[in-house]
Amino acid sequence: MTANPIRTTPLVWVVDSAYTGELHARIGLAERLGFGYGLIPIPDDDPIAYGQMLQERYRQEGNGYRPPLLIISGTGEETTEQIANLRHWFPGQLLTIYLASILPDERHPRLAEYDLIASPQLSGNNIITLVGVPHQLTRENLTLAYQQHADYFGTLPKPIIGVLVGGNTRYCDGFTETHARHLAERVAKTGNALGGCLVITNSRRTPAPALAVFLDGLSGLNPHFFDWRQLDNTFYHALLAHADLFIVTGDSLSMCSEAAFTGKPLLVDLSNTATECYHRQIVGGLIEHGAARLLTDTFEPWSYTPPDPTGAVVNEIYHRFLEDLN
Repeated sequence: MTANPIRTTPLVWVVDSAYTGELHARIGLAERLGFGYGLIPIPDDDPIAYGQMLQERYRQEGNGYRPPLLIISGTGEETTEQIANLRHWFPGQLLTIYLASILPDERHPRLAEYDLIASPQLSGNNIITLVGVPHQLTRENLTLAYQQHADYFGTLPKPIIGVLVGGNTRYCDGFTETHARHLAERVAKTGNALGGCLVITNSRRTPAPALAVFLDGLSGLNPHFFDWRQLDNTFYHALLAHADLFIVTGDSLSMCSEAAFTGKPLLVDLSNTATECYHRQIVGGLIEHGAARLLTDTFEPWSYTPPDPTGAVVNEIYHRFLEDLN
């Protein structure tokens, strides 16, 4: 990758995505890089028009220079080939970063062409192996959210048990009412043993009937429930900052990784019927690191060094490609 000697500050573009966790991971990385960023649309069926559109945008944003261009994409919509093809439009300027939350067993043959792949599943020369998956959390936004919502969380009995509920995924629809009832029974055992209070939030993937059964099974503990549609990011971040421990469903790698970033005990439900084998593999990396344990009938507190997958990718990008900008 070459850069104009007058302007070496890179342009950073994030490929849009309808998958919330994937998009937040890309934006989190872009924000941590510290150069600002812009969103670019998902590639369509006209690669020439797409390349020309981005080439014109690069010309305008470059303001007469030819700065390095970082494009951050990843799993979600299948765009591997289309983004790899952009090297034709930006010869000598393009650095491609691929954030992989879950990769299938048969990987796209063009993936090897990317400059850096960040994955909790892979290892190799152009790969950084992660513990967990990237996200938008930082120490700074946790601290700010803690302060913003201290009046509410400060009134709650301790310990605060943050319960983060995912749901069905593209390849697993096991978050049924039966599963929700059994999960509530297991969460209730921890809640009854520890006292304090449960603060629960769900995700867009949580089936409404299963959620109703889950909350009904915990009604005797008077949980505090906040639907994701009514929450802004600062309140969710405040829950992460104020909770003393977490119970998280293993179908959400983002929520598991965000909870682990806090350094607090993380109990994960990895029921075979409600998670994919890839979830169990990647959450297994958090368990091996010491950041998580399986949700069981007993709980003993522990401590660990919080993994920072987003920071690890930022450091690798600077180390491999951008050291001269430090």
